[in-house]
Amino acid sequence: MGLLDGQSAQSYYNNNTGFGNYQFTSLEDVINQFIVAYVGEDKIISKIKRSDVQFHAMRALQELSFDTFKSTKSQEIEIPPNLSMLLPQDYVNYVKITWSDGAGIEHTIYPTSKTSNPFSIKQNTDGTYDFDTDNDNIYDQNSLTHENVIFKNFDAFGTTIISPNATTSATFTLNFSPDNALPTADLEVGMFVTGSDHIPLGTTISSIDTTNNEITLSNLPTNITPTVGTTQLKFSKNSIFPESNTANKFKSHTSSTVVDDYEDNTRFTAQGGRYGIDPQHAQDNGSFFIDELEGRIHFSSNISGKTVILKYISDSLGTDAEMQVHKFAEEAMYKCIAYAIVSAKANVQEYVVRRFQKDKFAATRKAKLRLSNLKLEELTQILRGKSKHIKH
Repeated sequence: MGLLDGQSAQSYYNNNTGFGNYQFTSLEDVINQFIVAYVGEDKIISKIKRSDVQFHAMRALQELSFDTFKSTKSQEIEIPPNLSMLLPQDYVNYVKITWSDGAGIEHTIYPTSKTSNPFSIKQNTDGTYDFDTDNDNIYDQNSLTHENVIFKNFDAFGTTIISPNATTSATFTLNFSPDNALPTADLEVGMFVTGSDHIPLGTTISSIDTTNNEITLSNLPTNITPTVGTTQLKFSKNSIFPESNTANKFKSHTSSTVVDDYEDNTRFTAQGGRYGIDPQHAQDNGSFFIDELEGRIHFSSNISGKTVILKYISDSLGTDAEMQVHKFAEEAMYKCIAYAIVSAKANVQEYVVRRFQKDKFAATRKAKLRLSNLKLEELTQILRGKSKHIKH
């Protein structure tokens, strides 16, 4: 009957993984135990399919992950020159974004609502919209084209690789319309190249031969087997992902703030000048905004090269290993599943549904209190300083 009867202390401590897992119960066990305790003759739920229980269990796990479970994840990267960070694969919403200094202290980066990364429409000189995607003076599509993006048709991988060292770079020949006499004239060295799964992320144009209409990539494609046909590659300026002029100006702008002592002679002449300042802008930690459409976080220029930590929440359904419930919230899971099932069934009296709703609310609240992990000694230490007089 013991939960640890199948594992010895030696096997636990000599293992490389699974430390601390006893505090969790897998979602599979929660579903099995719910069916045993709640489903059957003379029980609350007389009959239900296992697939229905699984659906409501996964939904309950999602909802509890957002505001009850300690499901915060984190990622740390060094911000590249393009001043952007990709959103994690299982990202739902951010909790906090910080950068760490030389002592490992985290400084909060605050969001800005005064800028964004809109779709920058390609226009002609007279202001009309330009639908020419490859600059051959022929309209190519009916949808709008991004200003900083160019599409070109190239020979497929392997057909024209002429680099003498095929392990470091690859050269491609451009296929173009007879009406386009200079197909490579609008390309630039340093442009980012995407549009194919065989081109590594971050590949750029290292050289351009306008005479033979050939370009050389900075990285060798993963597929160099000769193939027949053409492929359309995407070229973008300044970043792997196309950015608007607004976003580029935000990143290129140098902040006028400096780290200084507000009480020394440098700021003495500005005494009283900060009256009425907006507190959200009265900080030197930098700022960011999230481009939900592109799935990226854009940072201000003073974050370049710094180590940034993204703390975010997920829905605990990304992988099978994540589908687990803390034992403090196990009862809340059962109540959430039961309420969801009863509220979705037909011919159930309203007072029964309300009873399950109250049980769910009470169990969830109790789980939040348990998972808040409040300790008397820690609270006492914090409250010891609350008796000090604070001058305003």
